[in-house]
Amino acid sequence: HQVNSMPKNQRIIRRRGASKGKSAFAINTRSIFIFFCLLLISLFIALCHSHYTLLRTNNNSNSNNEILNSESSKKSMNDNQIIIKKSAPEKEMKPVEESKKVQKKESGNNPDCYSTIVSIPRPPWQERHMIEPPKGPIVLVCCETTKGVLNIAVHPTWAPLGADRFLNMVTTGYFSSKVALFRCLRNFLCQFGLAGDPDLNKPYKSMKDDPPWLPLGPDHRSNSVGVKRFPKGYLAYAGAGPNSRSNQLIVALSDNGRLAGGIPWEVPWGEVVGDISMRTLNQFYTGYGDKGPSQGMLHREGSSEAVANDYPLLDYITECHVVEDERISDKHNV
Repeated sequence: HQVNSMPKNQRIIRRRGASKGKSAFAINTRSIFIFFCLLLISLFIALCHSHYTLLRTNNNSNSNNEILNSESSKKSMNDNQIIIKKSAPEKEMKPVEESKKVQKKESGNNPDCYSTIVSIPRPPWQERHMIEPPKGPIVLVCCETTKGVLNIAVHPTWAPLGADRFLNMVTTGYFSSKVALFRCLRNFLCQFGLAGDPDLNKPYKSMKDDPPWLPLGPDHRSNSVGVKRFPKGYLAYAGAGPNSRSNQLIVALSDNGRLAGGIPWEVPWGEVVGDISMRTLNQFYTGYGDKGPSQGMLHREGSSEAVANDYPLLDYITECHVVEDERISDKHNV
């Protein structure tokens, strides 16, 4: 009624305003609908992308795990091999009885080592010894030095205690510690025996003297044909008085009757044998004489770098092993 009562121009304007409001409302509604559609599409795309990324990550993770497992198994195999290699039993110091065959094989590594006792040259005793030595089995030992091989015939019947101690030092690897020939006097003797590792000296305390088999005293330095009491290659302990022998040894570099073998604590227990071994004795450096490394230094340091630097020409025994023991084979014929 109010509209009809309005003037015609106002009615037209009112109608236009009403239609304009309706179209604006329709446009807003459409925009909101489109916005929500786009939002849903965006959410769907994001969800699909997230799902795809998750699947790809899982696949990569699985492949990485397979690679890691493969590498881990390989590493485990290698580690096991290393462990097996490291844990392989080391060479044991077996008693002489058990190790005779092995030691015979080892002696073949150096052709200068005699392989059997039968190989040892045995001149008539009158040419070698002042008196006929006690008969009995021989234990053949081969020692390697910085100047060559020493083949040693150990005679347990000459000096049972002394021979047994030396063989103990051999079979326990004592000489593998690099034992210095620290006092070598030209045309006389070499003194040695202190271990390259000072801790190895500790078990070797003083022992009783063996009964002498050589004639003692200044009246028996040689026999009627001139064979001296302590010929070249004889081995004994370097004692300092009765029952003082421990782990220090002497070897004669030439025939000697005056200063060795004539007292109970220097009773011989073995001898160097063969021309090759005698040549080795000739090559030991004697230039230091009594001015080599002191016993106190060797007791403290062993065969240390300082000893090597101060005495670069010093000779050493680097290894000894038993080749054959007639006490075991029971085939001695001395």
